[in-house]
Amino acid sequence: MPVPTKAQLEPIVKGLMQQHGLRGENAPDLAGALAEVVATSLTLFAQQVMVAPGIACTPAASAAPGRLL
Repeated sequence: MPVPTKAQLEPIVKGLMQQHGLRGENAPDLAGALAEVVATSLTLFAQQVMVAPGIACTPAASAAPGRLL
């Protein structure tokens, strides 16, 4: 499933900022920056999940056939 982009998240962030009373001259810039950070974070998280689906462990911690832990 693709992650949302900055363009998709920016209107949501702007709405949340207005809802909570965050207004000002630089509010649109802040909304863009927040949307970009969230989009980048979600992208990195999704890439990490696809690369490492399980819990990493050393060979000594995993059980081989005929070997008890």
